[in-house]
Amino acid sequence: MADFYISGIRRDNAGQHIQYVKIIKAGNGEKDVSINSRQFVAELINAGKTSFQTITYVNDKWVYGAMVHVIDGIYLTTDPNDTKRDNLGNLLTF
Repeated sequence: MADFYISGIRRDNAGQHIQYVKIIKAGNGEKDVSINSRQFVAELINAGKTSFQTITYVNDKWVYGAMVHVIDGIYLTTDPNDTKRDNLGNLLTF
């Protein structure tokens, strides 16, 4: 289990890169939702301060996804395959 869950993404104007993520604190449900920059989340993960996992809302319940990792210090990924791009594209956009 993770400390926080990423439930959505917001891309830049060109639609190329994730700029912000919607975060839900573990154990608090939708009561504790915040919007944070991708860079801030990457810094927290890199520092080993906390862990993040994807989460989606399907058929009236939350479904846990993959753990989130960082590539090259800035790219969020759920599959640490050294692809230098954000790949949380299956999450809802906001």
